[in-house]
Formats: sequence, C-alpha cells, structure tokens
Amino acid sequence: MKRKADISDEIIKNFEFSIKSYNKKFKSNHWLYNNNKKKNLFTKKNLNNFRKNGLSYGMDDTFYSKKKSIELFKIIKKECGIGFLTKFLLKNNLGNSKHSQKERSHYYTAHELYHIKFIHEISKKITLTKKDIICEIGPAYGSMIGKLIKLYGSKVILIDLPEANFLSFFYLKKLYPKKKFFVSKDIKNGKILKKDIDNNDIIILCPWEKIPNIKVKFFINARSMMEMTHEVIKNYFNLIQKTISKNGFFLCINRYYKDTVGYPIEMHNYPYDKYWKVLISKTSWKQNHIHFLLTQRTNYPKEEISKELRIIKKLSDNVRSKDKLLIRRITPNLIYKSYKKIKYSIFGR
Repeated sequence: MKRKADISDEIIKNFEFSIKSYNKKFKSNHWLYNNNKKKNLFTKKNLNNFRKNGLSYGMDDTFYSKKKSIELFKIIKKECGIGFLTKFLLKNNLGNSKHSQKERSHYYTAHELYHIKFIHEISKKITLTKKDIICEIGPAYGSMIGKLIKLYGSKVILIDLPEANFLSFFYLKKLYPKKKFFVSKDIKNGKILKKDIDNNDIIILCPWEKIPNIKVKFFINARSMMEMTHEVIKNYFNLIQKTISKNGFFLCINRYYKDTVGYPIEMHNYPYDKYWKVLISKTSWKQNHIHFLLTQRTNYPKEEISKELRIIKKLSDNVRSKDKLLIRRITPNLIYKSYKKIKYSIFGR
C-alpha cells in the first residue's frame, strides 16, 4: 500500500524548488533583512510552531500587549457582532503563537482581529461566487486569504516570496485539507496552464511565475506593497490592471509612507491608471499611518482615482508631520526623499 504523502515533505520540496529559481529583484532590502534573520528556521520540524519560533517574523502583529489585544476583541465584537467575529476565529492555536488569547473556545491575536475587521468592511461592498477568483499579493502566512475562502468559497491565488509560501502552504493545508492545491513545484515545463488554475482550489506561486490568461475578480494587497521596490510595485499594478475582470475589485491597504526598502514608498504614488471607481477610501481602523482603499474597475476613464490619490497625499503629509523619527519630521519633504534616494543609490540601503 502506497504511503500517504507527508504534507511537511511536500512543503520542503516546494520551498527548495522555489529557492533554486529565486528572482532576486523581488526581494527588497526590507525582506532581505527580515528573511536573513530566519534563514536557518525553514525546516520541517519548525512548521508546527511557526508563530512561536520566529518563522512568521515580519508577517505577524506580535507587538500588541495582552491588554491591547483583549481591548481590540471587545471593540470588534461590538462593531461586527459576535457571530461574525467567531465565524473567522479558530478553535486551535494554529502555529502556536505566544501572543494568542482565548475567548471561550476560540483563539485570537491582534493580527487576526485586524483581518476580520477588514473582511467586515469588504463584505458590505463585495459579493463573490465560488466561480470567482481572488488573488492576494503578499498574503504572508495566509491569515486573511484563509478567512476570505471561508466567507466566499472562491478559488484563490497567493503570490509571495518562497519564505512566505513555506508558511501559507502549511497554514492553509491545515485549514482546508480537502482542497486541491497547486504550488510552484507542480509547474510543468516552466509554464502554468489555464487548466492548472481551473482544476485546483488554492494556488500558491512566486512573483516571477507567470499567471496564464485568466480573469481575477478580486485583487488584494494588505500591508506589503509598502515594503516593495518601485519596479516590483509597477509589475504588480501591470498584472492587476491587465488581469482584473470586468467590474472587478482591488483592495489596497498600505502605509502612507515607508522607506525600509532604502528609499520612500508612498501610497499616493502607486501607479493606478484612470479606470477605477473609489468605493471606500479612509484611514485604516485603529492604524492612522495606514490607508484603506477599495476600488472597482470601470470600462471608461475617470478622474476619481487621481483626485483620491491627491487626498491621500495630504493625509500622508499630515502623518509625516507627526512622525516619531525626528529627521523625517523636521526635514523638508523633498530634501528628505532626495537624501534617501541618494543614499540608496550609493549604499543600496
């Protein structure tokens, strides 16, 4: 009798396959630093405790105190309702987070709570079917996309670096063991076919692996474009604006300003074309340095998104004026950005 494949072995094989084909242009200084800190942790034995042993570092909100997490739980319970909240919480501490709290039979951290709040906002504006495709760019270990699968039952595509895919493959396989998975190592002859998408439920890919000619109903990027280079952001916007379906949606939740790639990445400069209608645009819930922008694709050009990006710039300037880092707060904006760009061009960081 043939032995059933160990999912941990499959995860290791996929990780090794992806590392061999690594396209370094997709690893910004931000992720070069973060992933180098844990390069020796990508082993089979570390999977079960990935939220405890440092593997999810940089992908998990681990800096919230117990008191703050409990406070967030109470607020979301009131705003979203206990039924909606517990629908998306797990009855086990998957990944064994040291920061997990328990409410009756459900476990939670601040990280999950923010995702549930985002999904509550989404659910008021977007209705999807099982035939629709959701694509999350930069899903980390899969917390938010896992909840969207539960909400909509749709097919999902995850695009992220091998280090993140190592975790999302494990996490989502634990959540949805009966779903059909397609990962990087399953690609034949270096090409993803349409049938590979059609015949599977959860597709986990690296950024350099080209998606076939399909249409995606809902694209998401939550808190990771701010950690990408301008070139990579442009590549992703090209993908989104080429692949999104008629009347499709794009949710972008990112910092107004961040420069951990080595130079300023500002949300108001993201390369949206003019074919977008703004559905929601506001400062993110309980995170005044982050913006929540939900847009819908249109068939004709509109000035709406350009106007909204100008509003976002004003919000960004206001946030920067209160920055805790003195040099960013007191240095004129143009001078500071020029300094960062010159430093990056000389030192690469």
